[in-house]
Amino acid sequence: MFLKKLDMENFKSFGRRTSIEFKKGFTGVSGPNGSGKSNISDAILFVLGPKSSKVLRAQRLTDLIFNGGKDRKPADYCKVSLVFDNTDREIPVDTDEVTFTRVIKRSNQEEDYNSYFYINNDKAKLQDFTALLSRAKIFADGYNIVQ
Repeated sequence: MFLKKLDMENFKSFGRRTSIEFKKGFTGVSGPNGSGKSNISDAILFVLGPKSSKVLRAQRLTDLIFNGGKDRKPADYCKVSLVFDNTDREIPVDTDEVTFTRVIKRSNQEEDYNSYFYINNDKAKLQDFTALLSRAKIFADGYNIVQ
């Protein structure tokens, strides 16, 4: 099992749909200061569901939604998906790939939001993510990611 792909939409500095493929083995991400490298690891952690938004370098979860930019309006939602190669069935789901998706949408109240979870496009709960990922020894508060 390994992380195969990261898909982001309106997450922090990534105001457009962005996909990053990870090959089996070691993948490094490099770039100049301010290019969004640390936002990539924040996106992965966001899906894993840490208990505090401060782990994601945000005061509240709505701070993760793209806030606009040059000639771009702020977004109303952000969406991040992690696609795992599951050919070894380390995650107890009977598919060769397992996709975990988390969506945050602003509600009518400025500070309020709704959070949605999906596993292979089926509606789920954070507890479902936690249960499946823990079977594969992946934890939001663990040392799975080195920044």
